Amino acid sequence: MRRVLLLLLTWVYAPSAVATEIDALASNPQWLALLHFPTQGDVQGSKSYVDDAGFFLAKDGVNSPRSELRATLERLREEPQLICRYPARYNWLREQGYLTDVAVPPCDEYQQWRQKLDVAEVSLVLASSYLNSPSSMYGHTFLRLDPAGDRGESDFLSYALNFGANIGAEEQDMLYIYRGLFGGYPGLFSLQPYYEKIQEYNRLENRDMWEYHLNLTATEIDRLLSHAWELRQVNFDYYFFDENCSYRLLELLEVARPGIDLTSPFEYAAMPVDTVREVVLDGMVYDIGYRPSRRLELDTLLGGLSRGEQKQAKALADGELAIDAFMQQAPEVHQQRVLLAAYRYLRYRYNEAERDPEIAQRSLSLLRAARSTGDLTFPEVPRPQRPDRGHDTSLLALSAGVDGADQYLDLNWRISYHDALDSLSGYPEGATLTMGDIVLRWQDREGLRLQRFTPISIRSLSTRDRFFSPISWQVGTGVERLSDAPEQPLVAHFTAGGGLGWARLGGTSFVMANGRLEYNSELPEDWRIAPGIELGQLWQGARYAAEIKTTLYDFGSQGVRHAVGLSLNRAVSERSALRLDLEYRDQPWGYSHGGALSWRRYF
Repeated sequence: MRRVLLLLLTWVYAPSAVATEIDALASNPQWLALLHFPTQGDVQGSKSYVDDAGFFLAKDGVNSPRSELRATLERLREEPQLICRYPARYNWLREQGYLTDVAVPPCDEYQQWRQKLDVAEVSLVLASSYLNSPSSMYGHTFLRLDPAGDRGESDFLSYALNFGANIGAEEQDMLYIYRGLFGGYPGLFSLQPYYEKIQEYNRLENRDMWEYHLNLTATEIDRLLSHAWELRQVNFDYYFFDENCSYRLLELLEVARPGIDLTSPFEYAAMPVDTVREVVLDGMVYDIGYRPSRRLELDTLLGGLSRGEQKQAKALADGELAIDAFMQQAPEVHQQRVLLAAYRYLRYRYNEAERDPEIAQRSLSLLRAARSTGDLTFPEVPRPQRPDRGHDTSLLALSAGVDGADQYLDLNWRISYHDALDSLSGYPEGATLTMGDIVLRWQDREGLRLQRFTPISIRSLSTRDRFFSPISWQVGTGVERLSDAPEQPLVAHFTAGGGLGWARLGGTSFVMANGRLEYNSELPEDWRIAPGIELGQLWQGARYAAEIKTTLYDFGSQGVRHAVGLSLNRAVSERSALRLDLEYRDQPWGYSHGGALSWRRYF
């Protein structure tokens, strides 16, 4: 009651002492977290991340935590039913000694929601990256909510709390990238059964899922859920790099555990794997679960078969080998694993297709035959390195090299994320995804100037075998200097191609058919276009990686450009590496060669 009287006196007479108390409360990091203002550093002049006027009780609440505090105290006292709309705000203010005399109304809808969830444990889930979907190139994080008691032992009763962009079903990928980078999508929290996430990521998109079990107390879980309730249908602008799924989850965890700072390292970019690493480093994780993708489970099953057994499994799945004939000719000890492989392969191949009665019957027959050989046993999928143990996603590199007769120093900064020669630990095989890659070069004769800027470059190498026939592809754009050409012009380019890859020589052999478009207004022909071909061999590992490749582009009357390159990478630690690049070029303007040694630091 004393605080109520003081507050009323403050508003009437504005005594400085109580006004100071209100100011201090309004700048409390927990109040700022509840309003989604930055909680660290200089918050003066900052603005809430919430882009929904309906979330605020004060007209200028989006810009003023103090106004929102005063409006909240006034409105919750005048309209106690608003406590059901803002349970997290009310609970925190009550802990601070305010609104203690206000009778809490029955909040039936909120209580029913809480009882339905009955959350006893929360996990941060990381779905690994999926290069064939622009919305998932960097991975995705969400929270898993497990119910108490025996219900917590079934994934079917858990829920997923997800933040994502609200995108139309017919949205095009390139438009998604543009709007994701520059704004244009509303971001919303949503709740759905966890098994639907497993179906989406594990089975349809073939993405591994990592479940980081959080050591939140019951009180912290209560804070998290009461604030999640406040955020229902509340709109945030969605940005691909910073205000994304992972950043919003960090804000929720800051509300759950007052005083912890998770968001300040991600002011400009929040890569999902980096945010998971931050949560681990802040001691919020006590155990980690791993859920391999359906494709990885199948690969493990097929990898345990001999070539002859693989051939039989394929024939069984395709209906070219009768089950009875197989059972008569195959050793009994090998029957189950071949039948299981055929069954799983058939299910995988038609996972997204409409139901076909013939396929369904063949699938059921394979499963029954496998069961007739005894209890079903599946090989355990080897657990790969955890994503949070991989290298950081930003890079700073310093290189010393020679290009023909010229010597140079390069300074390279990459915003994100990973190229195929970086340590493979924690990253998918065959994947290159770099964004915001800039190189500045200093040369004796030319001084310091831009050598290359690549806004985005993607390469996905997938190997083909008896069972799968994926297409490898690559795309990249930016500007780069033709340093061995006369006048060393800076050209803009767009390069794209598709091809095939195979598991050979202990690595991946690949061939790509490419197209390259170049532009420079100072050249005799400002626009140039060339078909090209690329052959290469890639070896990847946690410590060593190497790639040798040759490329050829035919620019017609502008000549043919041919290059052969060799790159070696040695990971010195999780955060540093050494890289050697050698290249020989046969260009219309002559032969040249070059080489560089780089020190690379990930951060």
